[in-house]
Amino acid sequence: MDLLSNLEGGHVCWDDNDIIQGKPTGAVRVSFGYMSTYEDAKKFIDFITSSFVSMPNKSENRNTLRTKSMLLSNEGHERNAGYYLKSITVYPIKSCTGFSVESWPLSSTGLQHDREWLLKSVTGEILTQKKVPDMCSISTYIDLNKGIMFVESPRCTAKLEINLKTDSYPGGMEEIELRAQRYEVQYYENDVDLWFSHAVGLPCSLLRCSSSQNYSSLNKDRSRNLCRDVECTLNFANEAQFLLISEESVSDLNNRLSLIDAQKGTHGTSVQINPMRFRPNLVVYGGEPYAEDGWLNIKIGNTNFMIPSQVH
Repeated sequence: MDLLSNLEGGHVCWDDNDIIQGKPTGAVRVSFGYMSTYEDAKKFIDFITSSFVSMPNKSENRNTLRTKSMLLSNEGHERNAGYYLKSITVYPIKSCTGFSVESWPLSSTGLQHDREWLLKSVTGEILTQKKVPDMCSISTYIDLNKGIMFVESPRCTAKLEINLKTDSYPGGMEEIELRAQRYEVQYYENDVDLWFSHAVGLPCSLLRCSSSQNYSSLNKDRSRNLCRDVECTLNFANEAQFLLISEESVSDLNNRLSLIDAQKGTHGTSVQINPMRFRPNLVVYGGEPYAEDGWLNIKIGNTNFMIPSQVH
């Protein structure tokens, strides 16, 4: 656990917070004297490395997620070895339709280019599907080889092409704040904004995340609590870099809804919910319903993920 994260979570010396987010916060002091040698220190470092440090295998590609990869939870116990990654979905523009891929590169913010753009009204309001339902009809696709994001809307006859290079447009920079997170954003010229204004039916601007900085929040007792890992960099995602859901959990939800309809005597009228209704980045299968709610960390392929307890 990161030292700064513990501090902002309210942990101080000699308090009773021995465990934060499932990890011990204690420390062991190692003392060296005048008779200690370099070899003594080297032996201790080697012990720490061999016992507690997971070293990456440079021969493996750890920067790409692939579907059908095995998923291990709770540090890879065999009882959780039946899960697999079924689908990967990227949502480049917040609240707009995403696209599914067989594999996709990772970045410091999660899936590369995921929720890297958003739409802002002329009054400064961030647009979402709840406020502007027409955003769900805007489809996106990114061609990494060409370095272009393609955007389509039934309201627009022409397909919009946006160059992914950060220096490909002369727009300026500004700062916005969203959910206790401050973002430095880049904006585009009028032709791009006019396209999106026509697509959603109201004047708006397209913004691209350039960098972000998160803040710690205060609990009701005024003590500090970190809402996410301080090392976690977000684009315009709400709480975490990835949203994961299992097919079994959604299937159980559908069964419960059907049971409720049966009890009401409305057979055959229940709506079956698709996992994509939750706009997940990752859909997994092969386990028990809601098992993912208890995961603290998982490994997909060669990549390890930590799941903060606050976002379960």
